[in-house]
Amino acid sequence: MVPVPDEMLEAHAILSQYVAVHDEIFKFSWRKLLPIPGIFKPIDYGRHHSQLASMSTRLERVLESLRRISDAPAIFPVYVAALLDTVAHLRDMCQKLYEKSQGDFVSYPMEAYQRDVDTYHELMNSYRSLGAQVNQYV
Repeated sequence: MVPVPDEMLEAHAILSQYVAVHDEIFKFSWRKLLPIPGIFKPIDYGRHHSQLASMSTRLERVLESLRRISDAPAIFPVYVAALLDTVAHLRDMCQKLYEKSQGDFVSYPMEAYQRDVDTYHELMNSYRSLGAQVNQYV
């Protein structure tokens, strides 16, 4: 077992926050589905974009710091970079969805959204498989 750098603890904290945002966006909820006043709860893409932008900035700092640690396992920065790519992609999707929710219906068509979702799932699979490797060290 390798000593876990503080940067990886920070990455784990960011991962937990990211998963919460992911669940708010993608997890099924009747409150998101039924447009009944008082029950319907729209997804706040603007807030999610802001949260994901903050997470991206923090992950960039973690990644820079990890790259300077010579005795850290090489998988650590690879994992954080993959997580950063995933968070940044969802951040960009939220920006487009926010603009659409504000009335810009033409700049983000359903086909582009579906391509982005497919890419997002690929990125998620990547950081998750790397996470399994990271878990071997911690």
